Amino acid sequence: MKAYDSPFAAIGDTRDTREVEAQVGKIIHTFLPDHDLARVAAAFRLLDSALEGGLPGYQKLKTLYHNRNHINEVVLCAARMLHGLHLAGQRLDGDHIDAALIGALMHDIGYLMRDGEACGTGAQFTDTHVLRGVEFVRTHLADLPPRVMEATVKVILLTDHRKHPDSVKFDNAQQQRAAFATATADLTGQMANREYLERLLFLYFEFEEAQMGNFVDIHDLLERTTKFYAESKVRLDTDLGGLGTHLALHFKACQGAERNYYAEAIDRNIEYLARLVDIKPERRLEFLKRGGVVEKVLEMTGEG
Repeated sequence: MKAYDSPFAAIGDTRDTREVEAQVGKIIHTFLPDHDLARVAAAFRLLDSALEGGLPGYQKLKTLYHNRNHINEVVLCAARMLHGLHLAGQRLDGDHIDAALIGALMHDIGYLMRDGEACGTGAQFTDTHVLRGVEFVRTHLADLPPRVMEATVKVILLTDHRKHPDSVKFDNAQQQRAAFATATADLTGQMANREYLERLLFLYFEFEEAQMGNFVDIHDLLERTTKFYAESKVRLDTDLGGLGTHLALHFKACQGAERNYYAEAIDRNIEYLARLVDIKPERRLEFLKRGGVVEKVLEMTGEG
């Protein structure tokens, strides 16, 4: 076991999809050693093909914020969440574990553009991407058993964070738990990413293309992110039942320290954001140095 000082180091790098998939499998088999993850592996392979433009009828994924790295961070966080829930006595059977993980993998597939759709990155479908994702899953994972399919659909529906969880009608407690776990992982995983603040610059362009948010500019989005965090915290702690607290049980079992590294990483990001917005707008980008994001944004805007 290895305990980490840095929460970002504990969470790990989610750029390597094969490593993320291996970690997801290892985590699930920690508490359900005989579970066959073939359905989840098939979803990973479908995603590989779809996002790279290898799925007939679809273009390569173009959105910069809602990309493969985001998907990876969500599915890895979801696996850790499921482990923490198991340790807390809130167990899920294999079908609902599959639904939670497949839902995590497919929750943003609705940004993928079909051949012949209007020019853009797919961000123009921000308002409808959840329902588009449900349609994609029903079409391309049609061989899932009905019980798993219905649970997966409800997992995806609950990742529409504009809607209260009561808007999704669950058939049983495990279905709800699977959906709550993945919805929690969606918010938690992205806000805990080491490059979250930099990646908000990419999110601004997605919102602009979608004509949503009414942001004046990038700096307006940065300044309003503190409010978004406060609203997200209410959703996580109240609407979604505070499941994120069980992540500490996972880290205790796997890394030897009962710490919620995701919560610690989010706190660091929000603390840095508070300092960042106190800086004059014309100098803020100098303090966002991770991942080469600023350089790409300047290139996109012709300022590089």
